[in-house]
Amino acid sequence: MSAADKDPDKHSADADPPLTVELLADLQAGLLDDATAARIRSRVRSDPQAQQILRALNRVRRDVAAMGADPAWGPAARPAVVDSISAALRSARPNSSPGAAHAARPHVHPVRMIAGAAGLCAVATAIGVGAVVDAPPPAPSAPTTAQHITVSKPAPVIPLSRPQVLDLLHHTPDYGPPGGPLGDPSRRTSCLSGLGYPASTPVLGAQPIDIDARPAVLLVIPADTPDKLAVFAVAPHCSAADTGLLASTVVPRA
Repeated sequence: MSAADKDPDKHSADADPPLTVELLADLQAGLLDDATAARIRSRVRSDPQAQQILRALNRVRRDVAAMGADPAWGPAARPAVVDSISAALRSARPNSSPGAAHAARPHVHPVRMIAGAAGLCAVATAIGVGAVVDAPPPAPSAPTTAQHITVSKPAPVIPLSRPQVLDLLHHTPDYGPPGGPLGDPSRRTSCLSGLGYPASTPVLGAQPIDIDARPAVLLVIPADTPDKLAVFAVAPHCSAADTGLLASTVVPRA
């Protein structure tokens, strides 16, 4: 009997695939089975690099969805642009040696990760404007000043305390005004899929909130373990294609 057979926990850890960009994209799209998705989400919570990859994927999905809904943008992306997005995603994946399927997750170099995310955003910005790339750039209307310098804002956080989150469990979920998108069960299922949860996941509590002056809906669902709750602040139009995720956290049930 092998050491892995004697130690089920070690065998399970060895059998888990590395947290690659492709695997995390499948998680985000709801393509994994329930058991695998739960294991991956649990590993992501303790892996800052995997969390960084998921944030980059979410940003790209939001940017591309926003461009598709904006009439100011040109026609649909050309195949070459789509290929560029795929190449940028692959560039964020670390090289691995053959036969390492059961090894620990390969290290994602921070510089390469950041460069890949930046490339994704740059490619997303190019969608719909391929026909005008040869046009001369407009001259600046005024010299660059300190007013044009932007600074990074801290990541949004869930504005409710743990007791407030737990209190939502005792009330009927409120998805916003009647007729709102998330009031439709099929739309909620799509939203949960975009968050990486199966359609059977129950919503234990919900409430409209504002985060950084942006409207959102707070969703409380079971976490990966029975003693915890997963809390997500998503856009009112949340769907599998674009969750509009603004913030998330995990709180203990008791």
